[in-house]
Amino acid sequence: MPVSPWTPVGRWTGTVTHDGEVDDYTVTFEPDGSLSVTTKKSTGTGSWTVTGDTGLEFSLREDFNLDVTQISPNGHHAAYIQIDISARRDGDSLTGEGKAVVHGPDGAVIYGTDATTEARRVS
Repeated sequence: MPVSPWTPVGRWTGTVTHDGEVDDYTVTFEPDGSLSVTTKKSTGTGSWTVTGDTGLEFSLREDFNLDVTQISPNGHHAAYIQIDISARRDGDSLTGEGKAVVHGPDGAVIYGTDATTEARRVS
């Protein structure tokens, strides 16, 4: 009998580290390849793809909540972040790294940074 491929489907909690900051998040990976994420400052949606026995790539747009005034490290008002992560699974843990590109209210790129993440599956 063939072994089923690994899937991240379900809820995960974790942290993302960027620019000396650490932010908590919760992400839900859906069976259809979509995902949703929430933080204290934002919500987002995107997609995911398994890239091997332990690999996972995901991409999402994270919009800042309307009650949050987010200023980028270079002093511009931020509206949303486009995040692209390559991650590896180890049991019920994920670790990954990627890019976060911050956009202003007009959609223009105002800042880009590296990001790392760690997450654990929620039972």
